[in-house]
Amino acid sequence: MLGQYHDDHYTTYYRDLAPSTVVGYEGDWRNYVEPEFANWEMEEIRVRHINAWLASDMFAGKPGAAESAYNLLRQMLRSAMGDELYDEDVVDPTTRGIRLPRKPWRGEPTHLGAREARELLLGLVGFEYEATAICGLWLGLRRSEQCGLRWGDIDLRSGITHVRRGLQVVGREVVVTDVKTHRSARPAMLPRTAVGRLREIKAEVRPKPGDWLLGDDPNPDRYARRLRAWCKARELPFVAPKYFRHTFRTLHADAGTPEGEVQKMLGHESLQTTYRYMALDEDVLREDQGRLEKLVLRA
Repeated sequence: MLGQYHDDHYTTYYRDLAPSTVVGYEGDWRNYVEPEFANWEMEEIRVRHINAWLASDMFAGKPGAAESAYNLLRQMLRSAMGDELYDEDVVDPTTRGIRLPRKPWRGEPTHLGAREARELLLGLVGFEYEATAICGLWLGLRRSEQCGLRWGDIDLRSGITHVRRGLQVVGREVVVTDVKTHRSARPAMLPRTAVGRLREIKAEVRPKPGDWLLGDDPNPDRYARRLRAWCKARELPFVAPKYFRHTFRTLHADAGTPEGEVQKMLGHESLQTTYRYMALDEDVLREDQGRLEKLVLRA
């Protein structure tokens, strides 16, 4: 049965996943997959049953939840096939005919323009988490990557910053995590403006190399809340830290940075051939970030 497979086998693979991913999987299991299919023999779950489940009141008005729950069910069935616990004579039902509820179009991700980014950077002076926000904006980091930076990760002579870990809130506890993929563990280059301001902040704070940029009690949720409050009180342009990445991508396109180099800086492999055969050395990174710096400072 699917429930027995989940308990005896599937959860053993969680040790290789990020804690936040495990929380999401288990939420989908408890709320959606387990109530419907836990007592089913896996080979008996067919396309018509999955489509009826996805069209049921369980997912009324929740197309995102339907997609997430279906993805978990699909992973579990394919994992069972890999573990040779699924009848080889039964066709995989997840390869054909599945009809997910249509998700409404929510528009492009929120991002800042060059003038807005400049206004925000100037308005952040004195903010308790200014150093973290500076790195997030100038480097296009994920929120977890911003929060996972330590002062020792940043070379304030060259501007090279090493993305080595993440920091997330999981079950109300702050957890140190690995970076999302091996491509995420990448060197990044801060422009001269950012390096200069970080030197000033470091002179004021006098941190040790192992200290978090977020301070002695780092908390990603607190960082996001206080950034919003700071911007609201001062009427500054605002996007949540998770959208700094979209801002970085958009502004580099406006600055004319080659697409392949932007993908490399973000740690993506969308341009697979370009990513595999191109290495960004310090000179290339410095030139690319110089374009972005000029675009923002001249806005």
